[in-house]
Amino acid sequence: MPNIETPGAIINFEVIGDHGPWVTLINGHTRSSNDFRMMARIFSEAGLRVLLLDNRGAGKSKVSSPFTITDMCADVVALWDHLEIEKSSLLGISMGGFISQGVAIQSPSRVSKLVLVSTAPEDRFIHPTGGGWISEGSQLEEKMRSYFAPGFVDRNPVLFKTMVSQIRQSIESGKFTSLSNMQRDALRGASWTQSLASIQCQTCIIHGGMDLVIDLAGAQLLKSSIPNSQIKIIPSAGHLLLAEAPKELYALALEFLKK
Repeated sequence: MPNIETPGAIINFEVIGDHGPWVTLINGHTRSSNDFRMMARIFSEAGLRVLLLDNRGAGKSKVSSPFTITDMCADVVALWDHLEIEKSSLLGISMGGFISQGVAIQSPSRVSKLVLVSTAPEDRFIHPTGGGWISEGSQLEEKMRSYFAPGFVDRNPVLFKTMVSQIRQSIESGKFTSLSNMQRDALRGASWTQSLASIQCQTCIIHGGMDLVIDLAGAQLLKSSIPNSQIKIIPSAGHLLLAEAPKELYALALEFLKK
């Protein structure tokens, strides 16, 4: 993956597809753009050109000092400038949704459409999930369970075990915990509520009806505050829609982006 330098960071990115309207995919806390592989392929086959990036503090991107949510928003715009992208749709999941809101507020002329997944406009809607990222004992498994709707883990033990194993390896490799904390600090105090009315583009809000990490009330506040918005709730899903309800998520997002 190529990269660009921004103040205090090196941002890795990748472009999927060579024609069509742009859509930029922004992932959540600690997650990399690898999670978007299937979505990017489906979007590309549907005629969209997809920009993937690793947020500073995740994946192959690097960071040298503490940062803010505003810095993460600026990274997206810097990538657009580098690639000479005049306008792009934005799809942000969880923390990526916070970033996407900021970009749409601060650079409204650059955003075609907005898809906000499993997110909220303020960090007060984020619920604690059982302490920090600890690889020893059962704490990691218990923490990860809260990201899914009740019963999902029992129905999908192999997927859950694989995800836990990947995170445990990341924790034990060294910098995962410190980078996770830096991202968490960037989100602390984040609040876009007073500026949501200035978002000019069409917006689709997608949320799991059983999300225990970011309260559904946060999505409902987005809907009531963004003028040209709609909300789609996946009733039986929790926070990690990419894992729990990927087909529903892809279909809802693609229908909105292509309409």
